[in-house]
Amino acid sequence: MRLKSILLMTLLATSSAAFADNLAKVDGTPITQAQVDAANPSAAKSPATAQETLQNLINRTLLLQAAKKAHIEESPTFQQALENEKGNLLVKEVLSRYIAQHPASKEEIKARYEQMVKTVSRQQYRLREIVVPNFSEAVKIMHALKKGDSFSNLAAEHSSGPNPTLGGETGWLASNQIPAGILAHIDKIKTGEVVGPISVPEGFAIVQLLQERHADILPLDSVSNQLASAIDNQKIAAYLKKLRSQAKIEITSHSEKSEKVKNP
Repeated sequence: MRLKSILLMTLLATSSAAFADNLAKVDGTPITQAQVDAANPSAAKSPATAQETLQNLINRTLLLQAAKKAHIEESPTFQQALENEKGNLLVKEVLSRYIAQHPASKEEIKARYEQMVKTVSRQQYRLREIVVPNFSEAVKIMHALKKGDSFSNLAAEHSSGPNPTLGGETGWLASNQIPAGILAHIDKIKTGEVVGPISVPEGFAIVQLLQERHADILPLDSVSNQLASAIDNQKIAAYLKKLRSQAKIEITSHSEKSEKVKNP
């Protein structure tokens, strides 16, 4: 008798714990505290976040139930999308494992950094630009600037270049980010001066040099992660090249026909 009482109490305690763990039910489908915690770990520290997460899970459950009633999972379109997603996950996993087995070494990162230091542009410029399609319009704008008209207003009114509503400001640019034709002209002027018209692919540019500065080279520690990512990408490209060289790849005749159409 005593054993039966103990078993009954244990069963009731277990049922009570399970019930307490269920935060909600949606047409009989339980949503547990564990699901809330898994969906948003910060919910354990914030009742408001927990409540918001619970409501999101309720909405998700309702949508999943609606999808089940509509037999969406059985449709060919869904099955194809599921297969595509499975493929994407497999590709991501195989690349992740490859990089884990071939991580960028300290020596590789240091060598890439030394190469970057040799090639990085040390000079930076902050500019304003007005870009117009023809030379005569550029000349008129130059005359207006000489008469004292606002560069910002003229840029907003006429420019097809970068950020016309912000006065044509480009932000800070390294010298290797500036077209050679423009760079050759701004190297000859002082801060605040305007030069133009300058021939550019979009037409003609009028450029004002706002500021100039010598760029500091960031220490290795601050860019090592970016360098490692670049090395990883390079290794992935080499890995794919190796796989392609080892595989038998046959291009269908459809591609050949398409090529003939493009080049009659």
